[in-house]
Amino acid sequence: MPMRMFVEAVLEQSTLDEVWSVGLRMAADPAFPDTSVRWVKRESLHLTLRFLGETEPERLPDVTGALAELAGWGRFEVTLAAPGTFGGRRPRVIKIGFAEDDGFHRLRRLRSHLDGALAEIGVETEPGTFRPHLTLGRVRRQATREELAAIRAAVAAAPPLHGTTSIERVALVESTLLSEGPRYHRVAFAEL
Repeated sequence: MPMRMFVEAVLEQSTLDEVWSVGLRMAADPAFPDTSVRWVKRESLHLTLRFLGETEPERLPDVTGALAELAGWGRFEVTLAAPGTFGGRRPRVIKIGFAEDDGFHRLRRLRSHLDGALAEIGVETEPGTFRPHLTLGRVRRQATREELAAIRAAVAAAPPLHGTTSIERVALVESTLLSEGPRYHRVAFAEL
């Protein structure tokens, strides 16, 4: 039976805690329309380096081999940026991004290197530009125009994050979709 998989750039726990606290503050803001957002649980907060989708179990040795290609690549730091959204005037995702500094560009090169290793084993490249981020919440489709405006305003008013975090390893993660939300299980690692 296929497993839903992705590759995660593993962040420091203190960083995930800080990002999580931003989401909690936004969710508690009385100006924020709380029923129009599904907030990500703390244990689900992660930085997806590459989504793989449904992966047959017999492909795992190949995928972990591609992940191993990243070993020794070199640790680096990325800088957190202000909260933002994806989706323009109709936001779909509330997220924390990264400052476009040297660490950001190294993260993109790491992704490109992973794409190359995965292509060698027959995994198709994902379309579009890699936009690294941490998802805080997903905006519900039934959100009204007024709620969407309130979401955009609350996100714009949220204080920026300026801390840095180290990326020292990547993980192959199995994602199991449950009614209460996804459950993640790291099945392999590569130390950068």
